[in-house]
Amino acid sequence: MAAVHEARACPVCREPWLVLADPAALPRRMAELATAARRFDAVDAVPHPAGDPVIPRPGVEGYDEHDEHDVYFGVARAREHSTDAFLLGGLHTHHVVAAHQERCGCGDPRDLEVLSSGWRCLLEYPDAAVPPAACPAHTADDDAALTDCPRPHEHWRVGHQLFFVLIQAVVAGVQCFMGELKAGDARAANRALGLASEMCRHSALAMKFAGGLSPVDYEYEVRPSMLPPMVRRGFSGFQTRDHALLVKTLRAARPSLRSLGLHDPAVLELDAALQRVYAAHRLVCARFDGTKIPSLLMEASGPESARRAGTDVVDELTARRLSLLREAPSRPEPRS
Repeated sequence: MAAVHEARACPVCREPWLVLADPAALPRRMAELATAARRFDAVDAVPHPAGDPVIPRPGVEGYDEHDEHDVYFGVARAREHSTDAFLLGGLHTHHVVAAHQERCGCGDPRDLEVLSSGWRCLLEYPDAAVPPAACPAHTADDDAALTDCPRPHEHWRVGHQLFFVLIQAVVAGVQCFMGELKAGDARAANRALGLASEMCRHSALAMKFAGGLSPVDYEYEVRPSMLPPMVRRGFSGFQTRDHALLVKTLRAARPSLRSLGLHDPAVLELDAALQRVYAAHRLVCARFDGTKIPSLLMEASGPESARRAGTDVVDELTARRLSLLREAPSRPEPRS
């Protein structure tokens, strides 16, 4: 089945599906990631995307909401379960976004250096001997200079593709943190959390970039493509298999984070970086009138939910996710 967007005049959408790693294949030790990064030849890799991908097919047994989400955004998954497949997916995603940005001139000029550096930052960060020079941090937290893309469907697609691969990188950082802590390497564990925080900052920027559409184009072009009969009712970012794994991984990491100390600087840095991810989500939601109207999921969940503004749901989700990195609020003493 062709992705929804392939019915439109969209150069990027006529290209082969973007092949990302299966989230189950993400690295669990920093040495594993560093070794793969050192042998990675970007020049040779550009014309050689991962072959023989798993492309989800509607109607096939086992097809689920995660598959539907991948189909909508043109994402296939690599059969090869390796760190190399993960890095290759990151390279190709940044390559596609760079080509799209150059062609369309979209995005926020204040953010473009950081937007283009996420993959290089990922390659440099695991090696403790190399300061991660490719991880510039200065970006804008507002959308005042965000240019509306003249190719709304293409932009919505490639912006989300970038977000997915960077969320994978956040998961890899948290998984490596748990692996290093279990192995007794506190220094590597700390660096792994730093990687997760860096990738959160980059993924926040990718989410903001994805929102670079005019509200009119979103309302009349993009939003209808996320409604039946194009997709099932209630189509949502909750269907993203990469974000689902991030939430699962953060829950699994909570005991390790507590053993390190929830007030440790590295944990607080991750907390702040995750706040930026959800703030970017809220920014995009508000840009498309989410302070007044419900999300697609809430709209499909019944009359009560349909009365809730999308940004209210984002705020609730933010509090729930950040609670995984924070102490539970103390309960008041019962009255005698």
